[in-house]
Amino acid sequence: MQFEELKKLINKAKNGEDFDFLVDELRIIAANIKNSETLQVIESALTKSRVLELNSATIELLELRIKQEFHKSEKIKELSEYTDEMIQLSTKEDCTENLALSYTVKWGVEKLRGNIEISNESLVKAKEFTNRLKNRDYTYYICTYSFAVNDWFEHHDSRNTNKLEDCSDYFLKEEYYRSLAQSLGILCLIYLKNNDHENAVKTSKRILQNRNLMDKLSLDIKSIVYYLTGVGQILQSNLKNAEVFFNESLMIFENIKDSSLYYNYYYSRSIAHIATIQALAGNWDSAYRNMKRIENLLEYDSITKNFDEHSAKQIPHTLNLIKFYIYSRLQIFETSKYEELIDSIYMNLEKKHSNPILLIEYIINANLDEKRLKNLSKSDSENLKRIKHIIDYEILKRKSLLSSQSSGLSKSCIQILENRKRRKGETYLEEAFTDLLIAKELFLDRQYEKIHTSLKKYKYRLSGLEVLEFRIFMEAFIQVGSFKSGDPLGPALQYMAIKKCRQYGFSRLENKLLNYLDIQGRETIRMMT
Repeated sequence: MQFEELKKLINKAKNGEDFDFLVDELRIIAANIKNSETLQVIESALTKSRVLELNSATIELLELRIKQEFHKSEKIKELSEYTDEMIQLSTKEDCTENLALSYTVKWGVEKLRGNIEISNESLVKAKEFTNRLKNRDYTYYICTYSFAVNDWFEHHDSRNTNKLEDCSDYFLKEEYYRSLAQSLGILCLIYLKNNDHENAVKTSKRILQNRNLMDKLSLDIKSIVYYLTGVGQILQSNLKNAEVFFNESLMIFENIKDSSLYYNYYYSRSIAHIATIQALAGNWDSAYRNMKRIENLLEYDSITKNFDEHSAKQIPHTLNLIKFYIYSRLQIFETSKYEELIDSIYMNLEKKHSNPILLIEYIINANLDEKRLKNLSKSDSENLKRIKHIIDYEILKRKSLLSSQSSGLSKSCIQILENRKRRKGETYLEEAFTDLLIAKELFLDRQYEKIHTSLKKYKYRLSGLEVLEFRIFMEAFIQVGSFKSGDPLGPALQYMAIKKCRQYGFSRLENKLLNYLDIQGRETIRMMT
């Protein structure tokens, strides 16, 4: 509905029924547009509802009035006075819905003012009245959404995921698109934290497949949908698909950066994800440029002012993991030169999301001491539980280096990897990574025929391994297994993999593969003499 039509409705409104319809229309406008014209229309309706002494309508309009300027610190005292008016009218009416809505808004405003005691008291009352609600309508979803978001930012409590998904469905159905964008943003964080690619894909797919809806969405909301879709794809290790969606999100935000409330947050997060994908794909120069791009952005207060505490720490953590991955690919990599970086990553592993492959590479290459590894193995973090078998493998590998019983420990290493607890949503890439570690242990234990059996399923599916260096390593090791199983072309094909290492600058992998070839050569000579 256009503003001129709303103004006509306000002029004609005479009773509660008229205002019920008017409030419903204003909620859609207010949920999608924050500007002076929206504020003016709400204030006009508010003036008339007060004159007519329609208390319920006044309460509902005050909520919309407050949220139009909720982000303006200079207005916070005035907004607090509006919440007092809401509570006074709600108490007079003794209406549970209005009391739930009023105390929820009061809680948010006083929290922003720093009045913690009043805020906490309001929160208790808001939850009490919300729990009494019989109908699941606007008030229920607005209050429930507010509580769930608070639980996430205060405690990183993801147990309310279902409630947030319900709220998103409601906001989508009622066309409250900015509320939808905000709920999707929190869900993105939760899906990343829990590595929940199934729900990330399901949520974004439901919106993307609705072409009529996509046509209605504002550009910044579309961009957030593309971002969420990218998150779902990267959690599935579909790196190429993820990059397409993150780039789509970036392109939109670049065109609306001056008008979007969400630009600062999603723009930097999208670049961080793209840098991760580029690093894993072997495009280190591009990854490095994007890392510097983000670091430059983070120096501006105008960029970081809308970040919550979680995001302010998440982006640097992601950058540190990318840096470590790139540095650990250098021909000469000494962990002693990167202790500060290694420590910084370690301190955030339990609190922040880590890309599973970057995390595995860190665990394998950071040379963490046994105490640190054991701490990570015991962690309740979903990220770390997902790769617990890799951590336990590394703990045992340290022992094998100090033991003369290396053969027995290799068998134990293989058992840890083979008997791992399969996490929900284990990706093809994660499974392949574990199988390659098993193959390396089989090689050390001279169980060559098992290498071929273990890795042959990847021979014609290498394109699905989108981490370039890992794909080359897998390609070479498949040939190790083939050669040991009687294929005379094995070494020649391994040399082709080594040639690719030189082409892409994978110096450490090249040296590793040359070492495997040397071991195979000596083993062949030993068997012939």
